[in-house]
Amino acid sequence: MKSVNKLTIAILITFFAANIFAQEPEYKKLVEKANERFLYNLNVEHTGIVESSIFNIMEVKNKFPNEDYRKLVRRLYELAVEGNTPAIRYKAQLASLYFNFYDMFADIKITEAEKENPDIFFQEISNKLMKAPIAVNN
Repeated sequence: MKSVNKLTIAILITFFAANIFAQEPEYKKLVEKANERFLYNLNVEHTGIVESSIFNIMEVKNKFPNEDYRKLVRRLYELAVEGNTPAIRYKAQLASLYFNFYDMFADIKITEAEKENPDIFFQEISNKLMKAPIAVNN
């Protein structure tokens, strides 16, 4: 009887442990929901919401660099070409570069000053691009 109880307990512990480890971490769910919301916001007509969302997407990428942002990057490409204003097109282009070449920009951290004025962050990315070596193949 004791061995049956021990076996049952061992099976239950294994089941619960496997179930716990199989679940996605909580932040993954939050990132997925944020991505859905940002994708929606990138499609609205209000310029301020679109520009703010571009920065917020980059902030999430900065905190969680290894997540999947393909849908957002695809929309950023579209905005870089078809955005309603030059500012949206410029910021979308910088954001696209930020996502595609994250290793180049990983040392740029978002501070409170940049949260207050996101243009500072975009300027840092632009400065980094200007200093990057360019190879030309003739």
